[in-house]
Amino acid sequence: MLDRLAPALLMILSLLSSQIASAQQSRRFNPNFYPTKSFHVSRHDYLLGSFTVRVIHAKRVYELSAPPPTYCRAWMEVREGNKMLRQAYFDDIEPVGGYFGIFVPRHQPFEDYFVALKEGDYDGRLLLVGMDGSLTNIPGGSYFLTPDKRYLVGAHDSDYASLFVFDVPGRRLVIDGEKERLPGVGDWYLDRVGYFFTEDDETGQTPDPNQKTVPIYRLDLKHLKVTKAVKTKAQLESDRKIEYAAWSRVDDCTSER
Repeated sequence: MLDRLAPALLMILSLLSSQIASAQQSRRFNPNFYPTKSFHVSRHDYLLGSFTVRVIHAKRVYELSAPPPTYCRAWMEVREGNKMLRQAYFDDIEPVGGYFGIFVPRHQPFEDYFVALKEGDYDGRLLLVGMDGSLTNIPGGSYFLTPDKRYLVGAHDSDYASLFVFDVPGRRLVIDGEKERLPGVGDWYLDRVGYFFTEDDETGQTPDPNQKTVPIYRLDLKHLKVTKAVKTKAQLESDRKIEYAAWSRVDDCTSER
């Protein structure tokens, strides 16, 4: 009898888990849940064509284990008039030794996109709102933009800096280094062939001074793949180093630019 009930119970538990996850993703901001004695709430609206992008943070004034959030709850809403069309919701963002919250760059990189970056939880997210009101939420972090503004290229802000490449016009993640099991991203360079990166050294060990070559990983944007190669240290020193786009952060868990 128990053997027959087990699959049914598992199915019920799975459905309940799915419903809870769905509820968490769709939870809307209610100011009554965040009294000023316990939370600092900030909200800011950014215009994008006929839409409004609203960023909201509820930051706990002092750390408390319950009720949540312990640190920071955040929303990024896409609105049209008084109607909320869609949102990205983060239940409780933990600092984990770095910045945390949703950050908006002082200068947007695109005319027809709104870009924001969520940091914390060892899970950076790039949030992109299109002129049609669409919202894209992908693994992200620090990035640079190719000169034609087609690709956002960077490293996922996590405990493992995996490569990500986002096709802006196509609105899709074309390379996910974590899924493809690529090495962590260290430094970016540009030579006559194109972009490449060195591997992130997670061990923290001092490099061998006698080692004359360095493994590199070339980014092939034509075929959307990464290939391994080798360079001498002298070659690497002569190549142009690429820096990520600068972000100006006012404070953690706040909605102002």
